[in-house]
Amino acid sequence: MKYKVVNRFRDTEDNNHLYKIDDEYPRDGYEPSEERIKELSEIHSKHKRIFIEGSEEDQTGNQEDNLELVITQAELKKMNKTEQEKLITDLNGDINGLKNEDERIALIIQLQENQTTPKE
Repeated sequence: MKYKVVNRFRDTEDNNHLYKIDDEYPRDGYEPSEERIKELSEIHSKHKRIFIEGSEEDQTGNQEDNLELVITQAELKKMNKTEQEKLITDLNGDINGLKNEDERIALIIQLQENQTTPKE
């Protein structure tokens, strides 16, 4: 299964290969262990973010499978501007007109709440 890189990282188990946002993981010729995939797809204890997620073509469309982990305000503050804007775009938000980090974070929290609120 292929995964999409959602946060830039250097894979210490793949000769320090640099993966950038939107890259496909794993790269051709490298087969990570299931444990490594799990480690990269869950919030990292030190870096407080995930690094890969299932690619769109692998998603089943099941609403429960599509629920994302909610990222806290503290975790958002640790992200850089590019990562925050990428997250806004991934949540179907509009980055135009946002003046600063506080506005980006407020929008991300709002978009996450809208996404995780059950629809009746």
